[in-house]
Amino acid sequence: MLSGGYGFSIAVSVLAIMISIGGISVGIGYATSNRRLKEFGRDELNQCLVNGLLIGGMAALFLPSGIITSIINSATFNSTSVQCPTYLSSNAAICFASGYLSGGGYFLDGVQHASILSQSTGLIISLLSLNTVLGLLSSLKISIIVVSFSLTQVLQPVLNQIQFFIKTLTTVSISVLVQSSILTAIAASATTVILPLGLILRTFYPTRQIGGFLLGSVVGLYVVFPLTYVLNASIISSYQASLSNSTIVSLSSSASGLNSYVVGLDPNSNDTGSIMSGISSLLSSISGQVSNLISAIMDYISYFIMAAFILPAFSVVITSISIKETAALLGSEMTFNIFEMI
Repeated sequence: MLSGGYGFSIAVSVLAIMISIGGISVGIGYATSNRRLKEFGRDELNQCLVNGLLIGGMAALFLPSGIITSIINSATFNSTSVQCPTYLSSNAAICFASGYLSGGGYFLDGVQHASILSQSTGLIISLLSLNTVLGLLSSLKISIIVVSFSLTQVLQPVLNQIQFFIKTLTTVSISVLVQSSILTAIAASATTVILPLGLILRTFYPTRQIGGFLLGSVVGLYVVFPLTYVLNASIISSYQASLSNSTIVSLSSSASGLNSYVVGLDPNSNDTGSIMSGISSLLSSISGQVSNLISAIMDYISYFIMAAFILPAFSVVITSISIKETAALLGSEMTFNIFEMI
């Protein structure tokens, strides 16, 4: 908040100017018996009183040791980030949300969790490796004496499913990065730009509603929005899905084993029964592992969709309502279409 001190100084200066204008208007109104000028001056002085209280109140609320900081610290007392960049450390809730989304992870009730981004990217890397191995295997053509066949038809549905998972997880990662960038922008501008600008615009009569809306936006974006991620993390922690990397490693190993077996076949061998039995056994093993893996990944995808899309949608709704109601409390009737829908 100290970095926004110039904005507060300007707001106080503008307030002093408007008090002077209001006082002069009242004086001239009485001197000339102009009722409109007297009413305008009195209304302006009343608004200046409100704006003065707002400037003092907002300064007290958003100071580093102010009420807002205490509320946020209290709400995130048992939910702290493992690592937090310096530029986010002024707001504990944004710091936590950053660790939860894309940072180094977070602690929730004493338990350490990896960030959504690190979980999704780790699974993407594992699935890409598996996709490469199965893709190589499906491209092999097996020839036994006069019989030739390939595993493309057997493995292509599996490859399609894995590629779908990779695309979905990539979308999840992009969503998480966008949300993290928005929170970073809020941390950088809410109290240093938007809040002082709102106080300044709230002082002028023509821009009073815009100023009230900006002040409401600060409360919603800087306080409510990041705190919803603490709630989201608490909800998602009860839905923690687990997928051991060993499952993917084991499947890749089985596929590599089948690949080595096929490459090492002697095409002139007469022991076709033994060869087919070996291939059938390895395919059966791979089929069972693929079935278990896809089932586990489906659960994991549901976890990611909830964390990256469904819960953030609720965060946006709650934040929008808070902005609308706070702006209305500050005398602003400005709304966007999303607020009117809510």
